[in-house]
This record gives sequence, structure tokens and C-alpha cells, in this order.
Amino acid sequence: MIRIISAEPLSQCRLKVTFNDGVSGIFPVEPERRGGVFLKLLDARVFNAVNVNPDFGCVEWPGGVDLCPDAMHQAILVISPTRQGW
Repeated sequence: MIRIISAEPLSQCRLKVTFNDGVSGIFPVEPERRGGVFLKLLDARVFNAVNVNPDFGCVEWPGGVDLCPDAMHQAILVISPTRQGW
């Protein structure tokens, strides 16, 4: 099961994430494209409050906004297929 082990907020609503299989990379959250509850993340204070949920291995923000680690993992592999660590 793919889980996120660390997440660091970056500028432009991006996250630097590391997964339990050693894959790491930059994930663009794109709140404008996702819409709905994700629009809250356009506020830098809210976006920077990101945490890794230890039970589910996903990133989450206050107010119940979260992202699926499997989808993020796949997206990072598509963005940079050879990305293994930094």
C-alpha cells in the first residue's frame, strides 16, 4: 500500500512529497482546477497547514480536505518516471 511519509508545502500550491517506497517529487495540487473545497487551499496559511495523516498515509488540511496517496504517486511517476529520491 502506497503511503506518504512526508510532505512539505512549497510555493504555487505544490507539495514536496516522499512515499514509503522511496519515490519522491513535487506534486502540483492545482486547487483552481479541482474546485470546490480545494479552493480553500489558495490561502497560503491554509495550504501551509498540510499534514500527513498517520493512519491513512495521505496529505490532509484543516476542514477535511485530503488527497489520495495512490493518485499522487502515479502523477509523480508520470511527471518524472525516473524520480527515486532526491
